[in-house]
Amino acid sequence: MLKKKLLFLIFFIFFVSSAFAKTPLRDQLPNLKKLDNYTKGEKRVLKAIKYESKNRYKKSKKFYSEALEYFLLANEQSPADLNIYFYLGFTSEKLNKILDAEIYYLLGLEVSPNNTKVNNYLGKLYFKNNRFKDANRILRILKNCNCEDYVDLANVIK
Repeated sequence: MLKKKLLFLIFFIFFVSSAFAKTPLRDQLPNLKKLDNYTKGEKRVLKAIKYESKNRYKKSKKFYSEALEYFLLANEQSPADLNIYFYLGFTSEKLNKILDAEIYYLLGLEVSPNNTKVNNYLGKLYFKNNRFKDANRILRILKNCNCEDYVDLANVIK
């Protein structure tokens, strides 16, 4: 009889008290947002740059390729975004897709013609591909900005 009462008491404490207990810990956690494609692409670019600085080019190319895919998806979701066009140009350039890089940089400049960062990278792209006339044209565009991008591009060209 004592065993039955003890068993009943344990049963009661275990099952009934748990029904009145606080909600489980997982219900108290905040809802975590799923990363969007732009953010995923940006993270891949940062990893690629890190591996590139360590001379691990195969690994960096893998991350640049993944980033390019994410930026293409982000571009479908949010077309005509300057930052997406910049990263599409940047990752394309890193993957030696020079024509694609130029197109994306030019699309970025259509969205924001006076953006110094995009002009700088486009000027460097032109210079690397022996298009000195175009690189100097970009340098003249940046001349009046009185910014670091002008100095950066001028140092590359000279």
